[in-house]
Formats: sequence, structure tokens, C-alpha cells
Amino acid sequence: MQYPKFRHGTLPIKVYECVGEPDTVSAGDGRRFLVKLKVYLLDRPGSLAAFASLIADHDGNIGFFHYDRSIDANRVAVEIQFADQPHIDAFVHALTEKGYAFDRREVETDEIAIVSLESILEITVRLENRPGTLAAFAHLLKQHDANVIYMLYDEDIEPESADIALATEHADEVDRLLGEINAQGYHYRVRYRGSGETEVEHIIGLKMVEKFFLRLRKLLGDKDVQEVREIVNSSHAIHSDLVGFYSEAGNNLDIADTYSNVLALASTSLSNVGERFRATELPSLRFGDVELQSFRLPTGGNMFIFRHGDELTMFDTGYGLYYDDVKKLLRDKSLEPARIRRLFVSHADADHAGMSGHFKEEFGCEVVMHPSCAGVIENENRAHGTNSKLLELHRYYTRLVNGFTRCRFPKDVRYFSISAVGMIGQFNVIDRFRVGDLEFLVLESHGGHVPGQVFFFNREYGLWFTSDYLIDLNSLSGKDREFLTIARYLMTSTNNNSAIFGEEMAALRAAVSENDAELAQQGKHARIFPGHGEYYAWK
Repeated sequence: MQYPKFRHGTLPIKVYECVGEPDTVSAGDGRRFLVKLKVYLLDRPGSLAAFASLIADHDGNIGFFHYDRSIDANRVAVEIQFADQPHIDAFVHALTEKGYAFDRREVETDEIAIVSLESILEITVRLENRPGTLAAFAHLLKQHDANVIYMLYDEDIEPESADIALATEHADEVDRLLGEINAQGYHYRVRYRGSGETEVEHIIGLKMVEKFFLRLRKLLGDKDVQEVREIVNSSHAIHSDLVGFYSEAGNNLDIADTYSNVLALASTSLSNVGERFRATELPSLRFGDVELQSFRLPTGGNMFIFRHGDELTMFDTGYGLYYDDVKKLLRDKSLEPARIRRLFVSHADADHAGMSGHFKEEFGCEVVMHPSCAGVIENENRAHGTNSKLLELHRYYTRLVNGFTRCRFPKDVRYFSISAVGMIGQFNVIDRFRVGDLEFLVLESHGGHVPGQVFFFNREYGLWFTSDYLIDLNSLSGKDREFLTIARYLMTSTNNNSAIFGEEMAALRAAVSENDAELAQQGKHARIFPGHGEYYAWK
């Protein structure tokens, strides 16, 4: 065969004149024409049917057809055989008359459309290799408002077989569609039919953001998923970051599940505000003239409030979206937020520092953190300044979690000193401060979890505020483990360097054990106040 190429006028349509054996669309002398083009359609039910019908109306026979909305929700690549040049001219004229786009343009907002596995169907269907066959089947799909999310037909691979993935608006429409396909005598094989128990990664044609939402439905009710969906659809930044996040996670499959579920955990927090906000108050403790009250927030980190005289001091805050609920909680407990004069942050993750900016802006309290937190905050990357191989994944993860949970950092911060003034075990003591009569030492981590991580330690009473280290997993309920999955995900790949993190855990245990041995002589024990779960006495 000979394939002399030329463009059709100024349109990006390639036409090849082929010389070969006659077939169903060949001219009598054995000549035929192959047209290749890319066209951009609306991502709506019926779009492909209209386009395929236009081809059939001009006696075109499709030899190749590819559409994958996970790559581009509007682009179709197609090869069509025509008998002669007049048919091509008429077809091209019809395309331009009907306003089909040949270059990428903003046809529509790229919204999340599919959030139900039960409405998805993948089939391989037999379609005769003749003009109009694909159009007829596409019209059948249109009658059931089925939106094609993936279609591949290639006559060089399988001349009478097409792979099609589609989604209906309602799950029960899949049954009616299959019944109609049967009634019209099509031969087909079901490759996938939606199930809530099935993972979504293999489903061809799903956008990355839709895969996230299909996972999220396992944790949230439909109403809550809809709220998150509206946030993503209305925020170009979050939508873009979510796509980037999943693209980057695809390059690191060993940790993709961990990050996906931690991200899902952050978004579930949206369903725990207002009337559904529930915080667990742990028993208060007294140390001299200082009273400590501890609260476990629904999906965020623990929050610690010290009452000393007329002043309050806070360690860590939880997610920013809980700010109004936390203010009400504190007032209900006779802890007026305006009396919080200082707020010490263990590290710049959203579940520990997300409210810090809110408190600073409304009440003017002083916010104190490690200077390395500045780089994390400014660059929106919890791995900033490290050589982590997952640097880009951390960036997307940080931006998404911060966005979903309405994290707000303060513009004006006081930083701890970073000059070592001593050591506790293997950790540098870089600063100290007082809360009433209690003196706290600031211990600098080695960066295994996140840059700028610090621990707060009071030697006299053996008080260790360890944030995401030394968590008592047994204090997490079955609901926490199943629904929030905090334990698993906070203890694995969200660490910048898991090897260093493990070494830090061992060093912390050794330091706590040494302190506990000193206290034992006074009949006391060290206590651990982790960032998640309940506080506990060292054993």
C-alpha cells in the first residue's frame, strides 16, 4: 500500500490515499482514503453517538476509535475509511458546520462526575465491521443516558470487537441497559460490573479524582462525599493538586495506599464539624499550680490546654476546620480562648498546627515553633529541606491536606532557639520555657517524621509530649482503626525517613525509661502525652 499524506486545507485532518484490495468502502478501482483526526467532544452522554452518527451519515467506516476520559475528558482519536474524496469533503464540511473542535479548548469545567462504583459497567461487545455499527450502539447507550468513559476499537487488533467502559446516572439503569443489549442481539462479555468491594485502580477511563472519591465513599456517606466533591469542583488548585498527587503516587506504588488513605482521613474531617463535632475529653491532671486538660479531636491530633492563674497555654491545635467547634468546646469547659496567651506547636502538619493561625488572628496569642517549620509552611511541603525521594509526593500531600482541612498558619511567629544548650539522651535541648511553675525543655528531633519536629519535656513530673511518636495503639478504638485508620497510617510512610524515625523512637524510649527510673525513686512515673490517642503512664 502507498500512503501519500496531505492535510485537508487548514484543518488538522490527515488523509491518506491507499491502493489495495477492494473492500466494503473501496471505490471500484480498489482505491480508498483513510482519514485520521482528533476531535474534542463534550464529556456528556450522547456526544460519542452524535459524532459516530455523523461518520455513518457520510458512509465512513471506523477502523480505529479511542477515547479515554482519564487522559482527556474531551479528546477522541479516530481513523475512518472513505470511498472517495467527495465523501471526505462532505464529512469535513459537516464537522465544521456543527462546530466540532480540532484543538484543545476549554470546552467545559473538568468536574467530578462519577462517584458510584455501582453505576459503572465495562464490556467487550461484538460490532460488525461496517459503516454505522458503532453509531447504532452509541445511540443505544444514549437512550439509557450512559456516559462513555473509555472506548477502544482497532480493526488491526480485533476487527469486530470493541472494549467499552461506561457509567449511568443511576445504578439500576445498568440492568436495563444490559437487558436492551440482550434484546437487540448483541454478543458481549461483562468485564466489570460495579461493586462496593472492588478497588477502582483498574477501571479504565476513570479520572484520578474520581478514583479518590470512589475510595472515599467507603468512609463517608453520600451527603459527605457530595460536600467534598463540591469543594474539589470549585477549587482549581485542589483539583490540580489531586491529579498531581495521584500521578506522583503512581510512581511510588509501595506508599500510594498509605498516602491515599491519610488524604481520605483528612477529607472525612469535613463530616465532623458543627452538630456532628465530638471531642473526647481526657481526665484533667494537676501539677502544682498548673492544671492540664487534654482533648482528642474527631480526626485530628490531640490538643492540650494548661490553666495557670488567669492564663491559658496550648500545645498543638488540630485541624483548622474545627476552629469554631473548638472555641465553643473550650468555652463550655470554662476555658475562654481569649485567655490563651501562648501556643506551642510540635510540628507544622495540619492536624497539629492547623488552627494556630486562627487563634493568632482572633486573639493575638503568641505562636512558637521550630524555625524549620517556616520552610515547610512557605513551600507547602512537609519534606522541604530534606533529600526525600518522595519530595514531590509530600508537596501534593501537604497542599491537599491543608486545603481540605482549612489549615491556617500565623503570619507572625516566634521561633525556638536552635543552639544546643544540653542533651537529653540522643536529643539536643535547644530551648526552654515555663508554664506556670513547670519548666519545659524543647528537644529537637532528628527529622524522621517531619522537619521542625520538637518534643516538650518536663523533668520534675516526667511529662513527655511526643506528638506522633510513642502512640499507645491500644488506646485507639476499633472504630478509630477501621474508620480513621490513624494508627497504621501515622506510623508508616508519612514519615520523611522511616529509618531515622525508627531510631528516634528507640532513642525516645531510652530517654523516657531513664527519666522514669529517676522518678521511681520518688514513687512517680513518667507520662507520655502523644499527638493521637490517650496519654498513659510509662511502664
